[in-house]
Amino acid sequence: MEQTSTSDPATFVSAMRLIRRRRKYFFFTVICYMPAMWLANKISPTFSSMATTFGIWVVILFITALYSALARCPRCGNYFHMHGMSLLYLRHCLHCQLHITDDKAI
Repeated sequence: MEQTSTSDPATFVSAMRLIRRRRKYFFFTVICYMPAMWLANKISPTFSSMATTFGIWVVILFITALYSALARCPRCGNYFHMHGMSLLYLRHCLHCQLHITDDKAI
């Protein structure tokens, strides 16, 4: 396990902001599912429009999940939300237990 330096507070704070921003993109995509499907149904209530909307949403979900999964922890250098093949959106690093808001104390 690679140890990265967290001696620079500005670097640490910016890395934690990046992790939180990527999480927000992912959760925003998840929350947008129902409104997007409702809107697609209102505009064109056919199966093909609903399937197209769903397909676009899945692609965006995959991209945001990958984007957030590849965020590295500023303390230990491992992926913040991944441990092996497990992708867990917990509020702490799955390796060193760094909490998502630990930069607020600086």
